[in-house]
Amino acid sequence: MKSLTEEDSKRITALRFLLIVFVVFIHNNLKADEAINYYHLDFLEPVAITWLKAIVTNVLGGAAVPLFFLFAGFLQFSKDDSYKMLLKKRAKSLLVPYIAWTLLNVLFYFIAQSIPQLSSFFQNENNIVRNWNFVDWLNLFWIHDVGNGHQMPLVFQFWFVRDLISLIVFSPLLRFIAKKAPFLTLVAITLCYLNPVPMGFGTAIFFYMAGFFFAEYGISFFKLADKVSYFEYAILLLLSAFVSIKNPECVKLHGLGTIFSCLFFLKLSLSIIKNEKLFALSKYLAGFSFFLYAIHTPFLGTSLNKISHRLIPLHGFGCLVQFIVPSLLCVAIGTAVGITLKKLCPPLYKIFNGSR
Repeated sequence: MKSLTEEDSKRITALRFLLIVFVVFIHNNLKADEAINYYHLDFLEPVAITWLKAIVTNVLGGAAVPLFFLFAGFLQFSKDDSYKMLLKKRAKSLLVPYIAWTLLNVLFYFIAQSIPQLSSFFQNENNIVRNWNFVDWLNLFWIHDVGNGHQMPLVFQFWFVRDLISLIVFSPLLRFIAKKAPFLTLVAITLCYLNPVPMGFGTAIFFYMAGFFFAEYGISFFKLADKVSYFEYAILLLLSAFVSIKNPECVKLHGLGTIFSCLFFLKLSLSIIKNEKLFALSKYLAGFSFFLYAIHTPFLGTSLNKISHRLIPLHGFGCLVQFIVPSLLCVAIGTAVGITLKKLCPPLYKIFNGSR
């Protein structure tokens, strides 16, 4: 079994905040169908901007959550805590903030829907707090209908937390099966990853269990990534962008492109830790990565996006401005709120940041 080395720890830390920044950009990627049919906006995006957004969100951003599943699995199986200790740790780091952020969002929606000047921004019938029944309240944490046929938790980016908690609960069974039948397990998780699976669970189990195999067999995913040159990654990522634009429904090709993107970031982590100042900044910001992940949407990112839709003409260069400016503001404000809360009220910050 591979134990966690100091370099592995540094390289994971170097990527944590950066990957969350890409998640913010993903959730601010306004597409033509959504702009025209959902928001009823006058939208005309140049091809060059469409390509740029595809590279940032679909290609580079597509690696963010899979890498967090990979790191979670690798770290868990490298440390090999007892099941009781594992559940205790993850209750603090995942379950408590999961519940806290969900209830905070419910309160936010209720207040916003009660103020006439704000209520027009929150008209999704599935999110009207006063209309929820008992089953709706239970579904807030599991398969709340967020609209457009998508069933996510109310804090919809927390599908990652929901799936990770589920994997951790069943991790002893998953580990037993993987040890008894490693080849069949690899085949099974690969099939899950390359084919549509309910609730997107294929990505979660593939990368989480990949973390197990890397830990169990002493293989370094960082060293694998380092073998490919940046020039080769550039070619692979451009091909992935082409596929994401021309064939957005092809799960298998997108899955392959995501692996290329993950390897690119794993290689990039070495360049970050070699720069002392850059790594010091990355290490400091890494402490706020979960907080930014939790706060960036629905309320912060959604509010900034809807305001920007009304202020910025979504034609030509305006499409790029609307993509970049609200995203950067969301990162800056969300991180600043985390830093401020940590200084002013450490116990409350600890709850919302999962005791990190």
